[in-house]
Amino acid sequence: MQVSNTKSVSQSAFRPPWYLRSGHLQTLITGFYRPIADLPPLMAHRCPLGPEGDNSLGNMLVHENSPQSPSVKADLPAVLLLHGLGSSHTGTYMTNIAQGLVRKGYRVFRADLPGAGNSYLETPMPPHGACYDAIRNCLEHLSQTLHINDWNLAGISLGGNILLRMLGEWKPGRVRIHRAIAVAPPIDLDASCKNVEKGINRLYASYFLRALRKQSRLRGQRWPQWQERLNQADYRSLRRFDNTVTAPLAGFKDSQEYYAAGSSIRWLSGIRAKVKILVDRHDPIVPYSLFPHANYSSTTELIVTDRGGHVGYLRKGSTSSGPSPRRFERWADHWIVETLTDDSQW
Repeated sequence: MQVSNTKSVSQSAFRPPWYLRSGHLQTLITGFYRPIADLPPLMAHRCPLGPEGDNSLGNMLVHENSPQSPSVKADLPAVLLLHGLGSSHTGTYMTNIAQGLVRKGYRVFRADLPGAGNSYLETPMPPHGACYDAIRNCLEHLSQTLHINDWNLAGISLGGNILLRMLGEWKPGRVRIHRAIAVAPPIDLDASCKNVEKGINRLYASYFLRALRKQSRLRGQRWPQWQERLNQADYRSLRRFDNTVTAPLAGFKDSQEYYAAGSSIRWLSGIRAKVKILVDRHDPIVPYSLFPHANYSSTTELIVTDRGGHVGYLRKGSTSSGPSPRRFERWADHWIVETLTDDSQW
């Protein structure tokens, strides 16, 4: 199977400094570069996890930032942003992207995925990569309650996979998806899990496990079903944790069933919305080998970069008039904003 409508990003689009030409360095160092975004006041929305307002499973929280009048442009689609594993609506890339979009007049909604961020206060569901139904229900709920019919979407890492999995069976209706971007999506959860459990990549597995252990303690204090599960938790690997905690709490028999249900790779050919998928050849977490021969729809464009790592993409700061006072800038954050809002690129 050949890639449909493939385009590579040249080095002129993303060019890291010579001392950051490593996927590992990009991935590790970007976590220490956290510019503070200046966002307008926040409004939180509770979205029932079930269909048609059914909150028997609880809610997920979505945080809205809207341009201050007269900057707001009513004719623009709203934008929903989805974060990755271990992150939340407060993640650096989430706030940076939101700031760029708000400045262009867009209403931006930053999700705390079910069980992630502050959503853990609203539902015993765990953070997991198969919650695409919840995202679809959330979009429909926001559209109905806020009278928004037109949306653009962007998902980072695990959030990108969830976005693609949802779009793979999206049925056009009153809620219209105009365009979407997925950055570094682990389209095969099983393969991605295997990848971070070998060699030096175990560093990333350890990072995720530490974050999950910390999150789990908080959830165990709030939800009895979490405490019961944590008595059997196995933290020796991501797969073991998913097998003993994530999968059972999410309603799956085991990690294998969970990974199969959540992976978007088999659903890419069914996507009808306009989608761009940004991946890097040197991503140490999501193996690039998943992407060249996946079966994409004709509305999907695969964009490949070099030496950006896993959502790293740090480069020297710059402005249209010359060097930026900032030493670094997060290229992917700017790219998402400019690409999502530029009609000529679609």
